[in-house]
Amino acid sequence: MNQTSDIRSPALLPKTKTLRGKVAAQVSVLSVVAIIGVFLLALLVASWRTIQPGNVGIVFDKSVHRINETPLEPGWAFVNPFTQNIQEYPVTIQTYSMLYQGVEGDDSIKVQSREGQQVNLDVVIQYRIRRDEVAALYLDWGGAGISVVEDRLVRQYTRSQVPAIAARYNWEEITSGKRDELSEQIWQALTEEFSRRHLELISFGIREVHLPASLQKALNNKIQAQQEAEQQKYQLDQEKVKAEQARVKAEGEANAMRIRAEAEADSNNLLARSLTSDLIRYEQLKRWDGRLPTFFGGGAMPLMPLIDPSGMVGANEPASSTLTATATPTATPTDEDSQQ
Repeated sequence: MNQTSDIRSPALLPKTKTLRGKVAAQVSVLSVVAIIGVFLLALLVASWRTIQPGNVGIVFDKSVHRINETPLEPGWAFVNPFTQNIQEYPVTIQTYSMLYQGVEGDDSIKVQSREGQQVNLDVVIQYRIRRDEVAALYLDWGGAGISVVEDRLVRQYTRSQVPAIAARYNWEEITSGKRDELSEQIWQALTEEFSRRHLELISFGIREVHLPASLQKALNNKIQAQQEAEQQKYQLDQEKVKAEQARVKAEGEANAMRIRAEAEADSNNLLARSLTSDLIRYEQLKRWDGRLPTFFGGGAMPLMPLIDPSGMVGANEPASSTLTATATPTATPTDEDSQQ
């Protein structure tokens, strides 16, 4: 057995222990530094918050129990993670719906009409937080988030007001006749309460009305009857229009005939007034062919206007006064002459 291998030099032991102690000390220092670094990094990360677009942030300082009334705008914000907390609120328009969703559940608002019929209403609400009242909203609601505000005010208050106002109307008015009026009444009731709680009501609407089967059938029958009545009225109006068109056309034709007759009568009257004796003689002369009439047998001399060197002769003057015309009668043979 080699005894020299088990023998350690006494001079080397203190040096080894010293080296190990230094290494351990350095490791400890590095560990502490690393821990401090991680802590500082975590603290730095926790000190920076991001305000989402469309939101503003309210800073609450727990050390002094006060809030910063100036909201933080969207972007990065630095806070003390030990004493300060940020609550974000949306300042854009929010939409909250209470609808009948079939298999997913019925969240519509159940109301009773004036005659006691149950009707379900699908409603849609649009609102937003007043930007200059965000700090007041935080204080009034105890720092609660927007989900709490929606549940307690937008949802619960609306579901309490809608049935109370709808009970003033019968089911037909709720369905169609006064649906807009009902929406307006509800909107006015909600606006006052929303404003008092730092919200601005943008709109309230009844999207759909769900009726029981019996009322739905009655409504369908009524709508069908109204459509048929409107169709009949339309046809009657068309017949009236056609009759009016025919009447106007007949009146137009009659007026045209009357105007033509009046024009013709006026023309005849004008012509009659213009037919003087000289004009008549002139027209006769224009139509004369220059030949005298030939007469056989006796009889009166015709009244024919002729032209002589001295001018025109009137129609009532005998033609013989200007031109001598002799008519020689022809003897008619007798029986005695024929026997000779």
